[in-house]
Amino acid sequence: MTSVGGIDLGEVTSEISTKSSNLFFQAFPLSDSDKALIMDLFGTSRTISVTGYKTGTVAQLRTFVTNIEAIQNGEQSGSTFVSSWTNVNKIVLINDFSVDKASSDENKVNYTLELSEGTAI
Repeated sequence: MTSVGGIDLGEVTSEISTKSSNLFFQAFPLSDSDKALIMDLFGTSRTISVTGYKTGTVAQLRTFVTNIEAIQNGEQSGSTFVSSWTNVNKIVLINDFSVDKASSDENKVNYTLELSEGTAI
């Protein structure tokens, strides 16, 4: 079961994890890129994009959306993301949450979550 903050994310159709080194590049005037100075000053960061859908009654779907937004609203302290794909727990903050409700199916919402790994200060 994939979840964030203890909330079941339903059927996950895609999970993309991007780990970035945040390198600092300093090019030298009138020089080619092989002369550039590259420094690893800022450490790494990870962004996890989760796409999926949740099914249930209209009331259950409204509760799902409200619960995710409650984690995102205000001062986030970090939530546990449990990935059924990697089977590794990560502490994350919710960066973006998008919900697509197709009027043709009252019992389903599509969503996308963008999570940033780390600890809130």
